[in-house]
Amino acid sequence: MHKIKLGILALVLCCFPMIQNCGSSNGGGGRGDVIVTDQLINDGWANIQVGSYLTAVGNFQQAIGSPMTDAQRINANSGLGWALAKNGKILEAIPYFEIAAPQDNEAKVGLAGSLVFRHQTTTDYTRAAELLGNMPPEKFYPVHGGLSLNPAKVHALTAIAYAFAGDPVNAKIYINKAAALDSMMVGTTVDHIDDAFQLLGWKD
Repeated sequence: MHKIKLGILALVLCCFPMIQNCGSSNGGGGRGDVIVTDQLINDGWANIQVGSYLTAVGNFQQAIGSPMTDAQRINANSGLGWALAKNGKILEAIPYFEIAAPQDNEAKVGLAGSLVFRHQTTTDYTRAAELLGNMPPEKFYPVHGGLSLNPAKVHALTAIAYAFAGDPVNAKIYINKAAALDSMMVGTTVDHIDDAFQLLGWKD
C-alpha cells in the first residue's frame, strides 16, 4: 500500500509541471520549479520578518528539497540557518550557515555568531574572528528584514570574536568602530557591549 501511495504521488507531481517538471532533461528542474522555489524562499524570509520562525523553517526546508539554482541554494540555506537560530536552535543552524557563508555576508554573520555561541574550543572564536575580519565588517549591509542586523552590531560581534580569540588589538579597533557607528543610539545593545569592553579592560 505504501508503494502504491508513493506511485500515485509521483504521478500527481508529474502532471503539474509548476510543482515538479519530471520530463525535464536537466534533472527535474524547470522554470516552473524555479518560480515555486522562489516563492518558498520569499515566504521564509517574510515569516522571519514577522517572527514566525517555525513556519519559516518549513518554508526553507521545502525550498531546499526542491530543484533550485545555485543562488537559491545559498539564499535558502542562509534563511534556514537564521530561522533555526531565531527559533533557539543555534547549533542546528551551523551546517546551513556553513553552506551559504562563502557567498553570503548575512550567513557569515550568522555562522560567526553561532561559533561564538558554541565555543567548543578557542578555534571557534578564531574562526569567527577570521570570518568577520575577512568580510570585512565595513562591507556589511543588511539585505533581509527581521534579522536585527546593522553594521554597528556586526562590528561589535567582530570585536567580541577577536577578544575571545585573544586578539585585543583588533577587538579594540572594532569595538571603537561599533561605538562610533552606534553613537546616535544611546542605550542600545552595542552601547552596552562597549561598556562591557571597558570593564574588561579591552577598551581604553
